[in-house]
Amino acid sequence: MKKNVLFWIGVKSKSDLMLKKHGQFEYLEISKLSWKYWCDKNNVIFYEYKESSESDTGKHRVTWTRWFDVFNQLNQSNIQYNKIAVIDGHNIVRWDTPNFFNLTNGKITAFRSLENLKWLYQAVQGYKKLFNNYEFDTTKYISTGFQIFDKDHEKFLLELKNFYYENNQKILELQKTVHRGTDQTPYNYLLQIKNIKVDSLPAPYLLTHLNRFDWFKYNWQLNEDKTPYFIKYGYIWAFSGFDRTLRNDLMKQVWDSVKHKYE
Repeated sequence: MKKNVLFWIGVKSKSDLMLKKHGQFEYLEISKLSWKYWCDKNNVIFYEYKESSESDTGKHRVTWTRWFDVFNQLNQSNIQYNKIAVIDGHNIVRWDTPNFFNLTNGKITAFRSLENLKWLYQAVQGYKKLFNNYEFDTTKYISTGFQIFDKDHEKFLLELKNFYYENNQKILELQKTVHRGTDQTPYNYLLQIKNIKVDSLPAPYLLTHLNRFDWFKYNWQLNEDKTPYFIKYGYIWAFSGFDRTLRNDLMKQVWDSVKHKYE
C-alpha cells in the first residue's frame, strides 16, 4: 500500500566550510525527533536523507543534490510512495501540526518566499544572465526549504539535475559572487521557464526569519500567556535568516521548552 513520505534532509557535510557554519550539526537530532513524532502520528513514512550521491558536499551542496537523489533513493529502497514532502533539517514541526499532505492536489506545493524582498531581488538579478535575461515574476518566488511532490514531478527534477551539471561551473561561480543561496533561485527560474504549476501552503506551515519578524516575542500587553508567537501560531518553525553558528543553541532552547508535548 502506498503511503506519503517525509524526505528529511539530514546529511552532515564534512567540508570545512559547512562545519564552520554548522558546527557538528547537533540541531539535526532535534529536528529529527520532532518529525519522527509527526510522521508516526500521521501514518507517514519518515525517510532520513543522510548520504548524498556526491561525495564532495562542499562543492556540490546538499541543497542541490537532494533534488537529484529524492526519487532515486526512494526507488532504490523499494518504497511505495504516494506524495513526497522534502523538508530541511533546520526545521521543527509543532506536535499538533495538521497533515499538510491533505492540502495538495497534484501540483508542486510550496511556500511563497517573500519575507526578504531585497535579498530576493538581488538573487533574481544575479542569476538573470544565466537564464538568458528571462523576465522573472518575483511574486511567484518560492522557498525550497519545503516542497511536496508526486510521481509526476520526477521529470522536472531530472531537468533540474541536467541543467545543474551542464552549467555547473557557471553556477558555482555565481554562488560565490551573488552570495544569495545555492539552489533556490535557479530552481525558481526553471519552475517559471518550464511553466510548472505551483500551489502555495498557508503561512503557518513555514515560519521563517523568526527574529526579523519578532516571532520570538509574546503579547506582553495582555500578560496572560507568555507563549512565543511562533509556537502559538506557527506549525513549522524554520531556524534560518540569522547567524547559523547560533542555530544549535537556539533550537535546543526551544526544544527543551516544548519536548514534553511530543511524549
